[in-house]
Amino acid sequence: MLALPKDLYEEFQKLELNVITPKVKPMLCALEAQETLIEENQLAQAANPQLEWIREKILVRKAPGFIIHEDDTIRFHNRVCVPAVEALKVKILYEGHSTPHSVHPGGNKYIRT
Repeated sequence: MLALPKDLYEEFQKLELNVITPKVKPMLCALEAQETLIEENQLAQAANPQLEWIREKILVRKAPGFIIHEDDTIRFHNRVCVPAVEALKVKILYEGHSTPHSVHPGGNKYIRT
């Protein structure tokens, strides 16, 4: 059995990683592919009439401050526009506060706008 330091063990748990040692029989693991937040946001932007209207204005240079980024997301002053989709906003906040490389580790304040 392999002993890991507690903090490393907790990080492995968060990332759902396992350590396989030579004495342990190999096992088959499966990964599940999930959309990234950028991809989810792209789909949400495409379904949002207001952002589609802005996209059209960007293409005719009538939307100052807005751009279509190389990843195909609409941005305002280089900040990603997130449609008012509650589930997507919650995922973004969770990702920003609960991942190993988070924006604000352990933060739990949620400001509704």
